[in-house]
Amino acid sequence: MRALNHRAPAMEHSSATSQNKRKHPFHKKQQYLHRKKQKSVSKIEKTLTLKPHSSNQNSVSLSNRFQSTQRKKSHNYDSNFEFNRKWTFSCHDSSAYEDRVVFVSYNILGVENASKHPDLYFKIPSEFMEWERRKELIYKEMHHYNAGILCFQAVDRFDDLDDLLQKDGFRGAYKARTGEACDGCAVFWKDKLFTLLHEEHVEFQSFGLRNNVAQLCVFKMNENQSETGLSTEASKTTSPNRRSLVVGNIHVLFNPNRGDIKLGQSIQIITRMGNIPVIIGGDLNSLPQCYLSVSHCF
Repeated sequence: MRALNHRAPAMEHSSATSQNKRKHPFHKKQQYLHRKKQKSVSKIEKTLTLKPHSSNQNSVSLSNRFQSTQRKKSHNYDSNFEFNRKWTFSCHDSSAYEDRVVFVSYNILGVENASKHPDLYFKIPSEFMEWERRKELIYKEMHHYNAGILCFQAVDRFDDLDDLLQKDGFRGAYKARTGEACDGCAVFWKDKLFTLLHEEHVEFQSFGLRNNVAQLCVFKMNENQSETGLSTEASKTTSPNRRSLVVGNIHVLFNPNRGDIKLGQSIQIITRMGNIPVIIGGDLNSLPQCYLSVSHCF
């Protein structure tokens, strides 16, 4: 027994050495999963630098009426997908543009869209979906931002919004979608800050790209009016072209399987832009890392 006890450490050492040279497949799999997990954690830490103020990053959800597609890929969204867009800063020097504008874009969820797709909102209490309640909250939210220009999508109660926003000095323009759709896009601007010089609509149906629409509005900033409080002298020395801008408002097709149509709709609106400053607002119906988002179409 003593001899066996003395030889046991040597046998264990020999066995451990043998295992190091020839690892069991189970241990290899465990090490592979551990390394994969470490890489995934490291990747997430790098992409959450500009994350929203939220205590739970896992609370991000994907509303998708194409339920079968969502179920097949849900495990990938939970573990590997990056939900945080990275900021892309312009390479152009904008220091010569002294004016500043607060711009807000918001898909407000049209009443008809909400009623036609109850499966997307079944967890929300019905009183929270009532338009009379929601329109007041939308107005309160917009009032808080103190914006100069608002772009709304999925609008089917334009008159209600127009009546509310007039209290804050806004004027508005609306373009309904073509076909049987009940909603459209709306642009509002503060009358004391901007003058509407030109308005143009893009009907994508005429290009064979479904019934979505876009608005293009050319604005001129009024003299002595700026959200940065430009002085009269500064306004006089600013070039007229620099005090004009194009605002595009677009609601791109909602269909995760038709990226070709989305891209076509985006290209059509880009080709109509001129050489003055441009702001594009809208619901692009695109995930953060899809081609439409990362290819710098806008």
